[in-house]
Amino acid sequence: MLGSNASSERGASLKELGRTGVGRRSFLGLVGGAVAFAALPALTSCSSGGGAPQATSSAGMADATSKLVPSYIPLETVKPDIPSVNGTAPGFTSMPSSSVKSVQGVPGKGGSYTVMTPAWWAIPPADNSYHRAVNERLGATLNFQVSDGNTYGDKIQTVLASPKDVPDWIVIPSWNLPPRFGQAVKGLFTDLSEYLAGDKIKKYPNLANIPTAAWKYSCFEGGLYGLPYPSGGVGNAFFYRKDLFDEMGLEQPKSADEYIALAKELTDPAKNRWGSEEVWTGAQLMHGVDNWKLVDGKLQSRFETDEYRAALEWGAKLFASGAVHPDAVAGNIQKSGQRFESGAVLMTAGGVGGWHEALGRNLPINPKFQMQPMDFFAPDGGKPTLYRGSPAAIFSFIKKTDDPSKVEEMLALANFAAAPFGTEENMLIVNGVEGIHYTLDAQNAPQATAKGKDEVTSTYAFLVNSAPVNNEVQYPGYVKNKTDWEIRQAPYVVDPLFYGLQIQEPSKFGSLGKPFDDLSKDILRGRKSMADLDAAIATWKKNGGDELREFYAGFLNA
Repeated sequence: MLGSNASSERGASLKELGRTGVGRRSFLGLVGGAVAFAALPALTSCSSGGGAPQATSSAGMADATSKLVPSYIPLETVKPDIPSVNGTAPGFTSMPSSSVKSVQGVPGKGGSYTVMTPAWWAIPPADNSYHRAVNERLGATLNFQVSDGNTYGDKIQTVLASPKDVPDWIVIPSWNLPPRFGQAVKGLFTDLSEYLAGDKIKKYPNLANIPTAAWKYSCFEGGLYGLPYPSGGVGNAFFYRKDLFDEMGLEQPKSADEYIALAKELTDPAKNRWGSEEVWTGAQLMHGVDNWKLVDGKLQSRFETDEYRAALEWGAKLFASGAVHPDAVAGNIQKSGQRFESGAVLMTAGGVGGWHEALGRNLPINPKFQMQPMDFFAPDGGKPTLYRGSPAAIFSFIKKTDDPSKVEEMLALANFAAAPFGTEENMLIVNGVEGIHYTLDAQNAPQATAKGKDEVTSTYAFLVNSAPVNNEVQYPGYVKNKTDWEIRQAPYVVDPLFYGLQIQEPSKFGSLGKPFDDLSKDILRGRKSMADLDAAIATWKKNGGDELREFYAGFLNA
């Protein structure tokens, strides 16, 4: 949950996704990274509307949520080629020769439900053969109301303000949870714990396959209200152009100083080549910055920490070196991906989920194109500390109803949507119908047809999802490279101080951290100094920072 320019980075990344198919997994990677680098959280929790937490410690919250969440009953529908290690995504270097069926019979009972969901790509047509095919298999009708993801937060607030307009089922990304959502959740949505808690989940095996942390993060106001889209792990990385590095006989840097030295060495304006993009998110990861840190028994906001200061100082040194592309210096990050992919920049930082999307764009026109994530390092070249991202990025909520049969039917549909990789249901949800929405390539991987590109998007997939896997086999070596990289980073991944707790800051703190957004940009570019950071921290403390600290202190273990 770091980074001054997270919102614009997230928007740019989502717009680039375009379509789903197998690529919807890239959305998970990008979302995971975006959530990990969002500004200080304004999310909701098991807290009262006024801001005083119902549970006065993280232990108390954990105890409360443990009684609400489902039992974890893992499935292995297809054995991965590279098993998970310490929570990493399993890798599938080849597609299964056949799919298994995870849902027997027709899950629906003929119901019809309105569903509101976002899209960061072209809105799919209303007359949609993909929706008809999935609805037929579901035995129920989901009527989607798809809205522009870039303005979805405003749409959510408008809809929730008028209970009669709330659809039967609504998707809300974690970054779009509005202020005082905790006040509304009990009155608007169904507490699913009475249907799913503990072993009740056995009725829905695919939902039982979702990791416990994602369910805990779906608890609001003392109830289980959300169906999660799991994420987590490390969602961002430093990337380098390995193909061009190999040509020049160079290796990736292994310390903060080496990064700057190499960026300077690579920079040659006469050849339209610069060493680095702006890498503020990566700088914070490298320096071990987190939202809150416990120092000698006292909470420090990230702005107050030595790590945040060191990340800014290093970033300013990078800019001062002249190795950052001029467009990045000017603040144009929207085209950072294009600069990196064209070879105008050779090192960058971004969402891991965009990796294979870049391969898809570039390999057809440049078969030698190769980008790789760097192994993380501490600034001095030692072992890094990498904070785990949020366990869920998106939630869906079922509208409150007096008819339990409707809830049970929608949960049966959710169980279908949550089918893991290697199942017939997952293939349908992700890709549509073979021969209509996709064909299989030489690697047995789905490739979208023109109709598939037009109609198949993350509508059903946003309702609930299985844990992520690495399965983009159409890019030679990609799955192994990505999975191996995740395994190498895994020993350094730790849980943040308030990991997995849904904590809603009182609305009066909503804009408290915003001045640091512009300040960090100015300090990085040499327009302001660390003295300005000290002044901003003093203002932050006076304007409510100390009060916010006390609020969070209430969630610490006694």
